[in-house]
Amino acid sequence: MNARLHISHEEHHRALVRQLSSEITPNHPLWPASVRLTLWMVMEVAILAWVMSHTTNNFVAKMTHPAYAVEIIFFAAAAIICAELALKSAIPGRTISAKEATIATALVLVGTVILIIAQPMATSDPLGDFARNGRRCAIETIEFGALPWLALWSLVKRGASMSGWLSGLLVGAGALLFSFTVMRIGCPIDEPLHLLTWHLSPALAVIALSTLGGVKWLRFRPHLIYHAATE
Repeated sequence: MNARLHISHEEHHRALVRQLSSEITPNHPLWPASVRLTLWMVMEVAILAWVMSHTTNNFVAKMTHPAYAVEIIFFAAAAIICAELALKSAIPGRTISAKEATIATALVLVGTVILIIAQPMATSDPLGDFARNGRRCAIETIEFGALPWLALWSLVKRGASMSGWLSGLLVGAGALLFSFTVMRIGCPIDEPLHLLTWHLSPALAVIALSTLGGVKWLRFRPHLIYHAATE
């Protein structure tokens, strides 16, 4: 009985993939995910280069400190993995690599722990100064993530995601984790409470919104194409 149900599930899956493949007729063939990821990364590198050339933060000297360097490398690597998975999530029949997703999650968690323990947390600073210094960082975190998010969202939207929330989550994570990395280069403040409140929290908030948006706008709906074709 279980074997019969398993076969039935596989047949249903194959039929769904065939249906999707027949209904997806883009005006232009999608480039391979590796090509689209490379183009997206070129844009990210351009943003990073601009920040490096305009910041007053002595990030070159800070890179000699292992904790700072590892933190940046881990968040950047997690962003790239999430962007890659986002593009793959929009390919019919392609499953997300659990191994890659686990690696990205581990990189973010370890990077966050390093961020917290690398410097003493300042809790005695005046609240006004804390908010004044942090608001600009929160805004810039969102700003630096906006264009990469839009680009990655449009690339995923052109595909056929079967799990809109997951694609939205990965799009947000790819763009905003890289934005967090960019801000670690651009912001001279290394105090953990500042970084958690004004850098990481805004990034996580946008990732959450991207996940919710993916539920509504990224999930592929074959019946919409069918109705459009019959009207």
